[in-house]
Amino acid sequence: MGRPRKTSDSAASPRPAATAPKAGPGAPRSSATSRTAPATGANPTATVPKSGSGRGSAPEEASYSRKPRGAGESAQPRPATASDGRRGGPRKSDGGAVKSPAASGGVNPPPTSDAASKAQGRAKGLPPAPLSPEKVAEVERETRGQWRNPEWHKWRENRITASIAPRISNSKFVNGRTSEVPQSYLKEVVGSGSGVRTPAMNWGVRNEKAAVQAYEALKSSTAKKPVKVKDCGLFVDKDKPWLAGSPDGIVQDAKTGKDLSLLEVKCPYKHRNKTVAEACRDDTFCLEKEGSSYSLKKNHPYYTQVQCQMGVSGLDKTDFVVHTNKETAIAPVDFDPVFWKQTVPKLEKFYTDAVVPYLEEKKNLCAVWANEE
Repeated sequence: MGRPRKTSDSAASPRPAATAPKAGPGAPRSSATSRTAPATGANPTATVPKSGSGRGSAPEEASYSRKPRGAGESAQPRPATASDGRRGGPRKSDGGAVKSPAASGGVNPPPTSDAASKAQGRAKGLPPAPLSPEKVAEVERETRGQWRNPEWHKWRENRITASIAPRISNSKFVNGRTSEVPQSYLKEVVGSGSGVRTPAMNWGVRNEKAAVQAYEALKSSTAKKPVKVKDCGLFVDKDKPWLAGSPDGIVQDAKTGKDLSLLEVKCPYKHRNKTVAEACRDDTFCLEKEGSSYSLKKNHPYYTQVQCQMGVSGLDKTDFVVHTNKETAIAPVDFDPVFWKQTVPKLEKFYTDAVVPYLEEKKNLCAVWANEE
């Protein structure tokens, strides 16, 4: 389902695990909290989750950076969230490959400034200049509800989002090992993917609400203060409007309304009837246990996904939650500016050398971006 930012280490210090009722998905590398919960035998239902969000399906990964900032320091204004702490997505094999229209000569990246560069960008069929903070906020508000909201689908189209960022950044194409564009990734970006929903995806969608509730209870207990999860929509990067992400929510202090972190929830279908500790015995699992805490593996696709979400939203922290029928674990993840700085150029290469040429060939790019102004 890149802009300058505060510095934060990619991994947070482990926190003691706690036990509690059934709650949410995967955890990042740093301290984590967990709770055990009574097993529930919910059956997967055919609902439409946010594409590649990881509700059962795993993204892949990559690396870019910004200026480090201190916790809670505000850098860029953002819509629909009142708060501090703001600054301003798989590696697997590529899908079916086809020669990139830009294989022999890349397309210049999107223009970045005033009206003149904006007009020039349109003439080349490239996206408009950076979005204003007000526009970014407006889009986030209008796309809440995510996959249930038509506006969310509209704004995601032709953008690289956090859910597919891991696969793109680890593809042979962006890493210079082939000139062939992975067509399955391109189709997902331009909105012409298969739309097939797997049992794992449906399981994630069905259990996400319970996972969030379990997280709120567990986090409030371990943080010694009440927290709540606020719904959010799509965050479009104001400087790179072709890049976006949709976290599962914004964690706030229930009393002050201050934004504390992003929330990303995973309900692993494969391990649904195991504790998170048991799931960690699987080498392919997203988390690893360090003493009494859990951390998100840096080489796992989900690490790239949450870094992208922090990159576009301006928040420096994410609570990565893994929820099974038996346990809910929290693994905090900090924004990693070095990793993000290494990743963004790869995503930009895919956009300029694969997405733009494809849309220019279809003769619809200018119209696509013009509709957003």
